[in-house]
Amino acid sequence: MTTGDFDRISKASFGFGMNTYLGELRRINDADLQAGLSATLGYEHLFTDKLAIRTSLSVYRIQADDSLSPIPANNTRNINFKAVNTEFVVQGVYYMFRHPRSGYKDRAFLNPYIHLGAGITSNNPKTSLNGSDYDLRPLSLEGVQYGGIALVIPFGGGVNIYISRYVDLQVEFQYTQALTGYLDNVNGVYRDPSSFSDTNGVDAATLGLLSDPRTALNPPVQAVSAGTPRGDGTNDAYLRFGFRFGVYLPKSLYGKSSIRCKVTKRTR
Repeated sequence: MTTGDFDRISKASFGFGMNTYLGELRRINDADLQAGLSATLGYEHLFTDKLAIRTSLSVYRIQADDSLSPIPANNTRNINFKAVNTEFVVQGVYYMFRHPRSGYKDRAFLNPYIHLGAGITSNNPKTSLNGSDYDLRPLSLEGVQYGGIALVIPFGGGVNIYISRYVDLQVEFQYTQALTGYLDNVNGVYRDPSSFSDTNGVDAATLGLLSDPRTALNPPVQAVSAGTPRGDGTNDAYLRFGFRFGVYLPKSLYGKSSIRCKVTKRTR
């Protein structure tokens, strides 16, 4: 860097990705991704020459349908869900190559990284039945009233690519483990159909059908008995593959970092 110049160690980012859900309605080895899109805004700041802290706000869609499952028993179960959620995460990003002493303009052309963090996501799954959509969380189809916010643990990796003096492209994947089994509204056991009463504008008969929609198949299949496993009791997750453009900012929101840059004086 030259006298009067300064290092840029913070950047704002925006990007897009593709998400696929993992849980009772879709396993990781299922061929059909049943993917949804996401959009992300972020802010990243280097605190050392290899470690950055990144905050991100994302809107993402996940979905799955038993009719697309390769498992015949899941086809018969006939459950589906879809959700558009908002996620906020804070992550540590560790870069393979150091930030150069001479400043951001001399950064590596390719710089692989890993990231790990924590955050929250909204959780409001919906389902479609006979041409109508239903908000599932208020209906307590398994007798459990779960919250509209869930904790998440995202981790993954990627590569930072030099595009221009002020712009980087980050191509990355992220696995996000949710600390809830109800992103898909499926986790426990079937309720006794007689235990349903009109809820949130939905009549008891429809609630029973939403709980066990195998009776809506053509031809219909007999409903299972109360207490039969509906899910497997494990937490849900989702995978994201995407990219983001990062623009280096003239000022940092965090103030100084531990990075020190070599300053050279102009000779003429």
